[in-house]
Amino acid sequence: MSDIQRIDTVVIGAGAAGLTAAYSLKALGQEPLKDFAVLDEQPGPGGTWRRAWDFLTIKEALRSGELVDLAGQAEIGLSFNDLEHSLLARDVVPRVWQGYEDAYDLYVAHSLRVVKVESRLRRDEMRVTVEHANGRRTQYETLLVINATGTWSAPFVPWYRGLNRYSGETTHAQVIETLQPFAGKRVLVVGGGRTAVSVLLELERLGAQMFWATRREPDFLEPPRFSLQRGRQLTVGEVGLNSRRRVERLAARGKPMPSDVAVRGLPMTRTIFDAVRRGTLTSRGPIHHFTESGVEFEDGSFEAVDAVVWATGGRESARHLSPLGLRDAGGTPKISGGWSRRDQRVAFLGYGPGVETTDALDQAIEVSEDVIDRLID
Repeated sequence: MSDIQRIDTVVIGAGAAGLTAAYSLKALGQEPLKDFAVLDEQPGPGGTWRRAWDFLTIKEALRSGELVDLAGQAEIGLSFNDLEHSLLARDVVPRVWQGYEDAYDLYVAHSLRVVKVESRLRRDEMRVTVEHANGRRTQYETLLVINATGTWSAPFVPWYRGLNRYSGETTHAQVIETLQPFAGKRVLVVGGGRTAVSVLLELERLGAQMFWATRREPDFLEPPRFSLQRGRQLTVGEVGLNSRRRVERLAARGKPMPSDVAVRGLPMTRTIFDAVRRGTLTSRGPIHHFTESGVEFEDGSFEAVDAVVWATGGRESARHLSPLGLRDAGGTPKISGGWSRRDQRVAFLGYGPGVETTDALDQAIEVSEDVIDRLID
């Protein structure tokens, strides 16, 4: 173990939120490598966009709201809106974020996996242990940690009776880069969110026979309509805001979270409307159990399937924070204003379901401002 490096703030993760936090800290007078460090497990810039699907274009990523310009990105001539929208996101985002890191001298340390974050006995500092690509481990001592690891790297697969006996292929949408191998096959897609919709539309294009399993009817959002009815109706944006406030209250109390789709719903775009009309996006309802060759649904119907694609989201990638004991037994971390209520030295960016990318970036700026206040105090 080499000498321990001491630094005020460690940012874990160099996705959109982590880079925004780094940019904000520098804009507020903090110096990279001297006052703060950004540690990222990916081998290069781009975060998990490096492994995005081979059918996800810049146009679709922008339309979904998952891909947005970072603070200061347009100013250096790298706005995604100015690029060719037919290009694949996985090819473009790493190049753009490399330019962003270089232009603002953020000195992100890639290929560093944070193994654990521990408290120091009778000391204010925390000790961050990282593992290099060659297996060597080094450590940081820091006053504050900003966790910006997201959920895409920690896919979740629910349990169903008989799944262990199913003989077909199973994979998660968050770990595959292409759906080409499923062309012409009978494929079950599990999950009611936006990822499931994207997968189903691509499978249809490839000529697969799809079956969609959801726990409840898909929550398609109808666009706001003008009406002569008395009383004021909430717009879609206001419904989303109310849902996010509910999530914030749950997070502050450490309560179990709803699913992402329960908060955000499914946008009724023209593409989705047409797919619903032709029957592509019709749910078969909940799964009852799996058999060796297929799946039986709650309504008693059975389908033989060659493969199962889980579009069931992920869990917060925060196992490295376990030594800090931020969770209640059987619960989730209590988060208020982006900071852990159990340990005010630890911040979470983009935590919880239904958090839009723009919200996570706004929170990154706010948390960075908090960092300055806490360091001064």
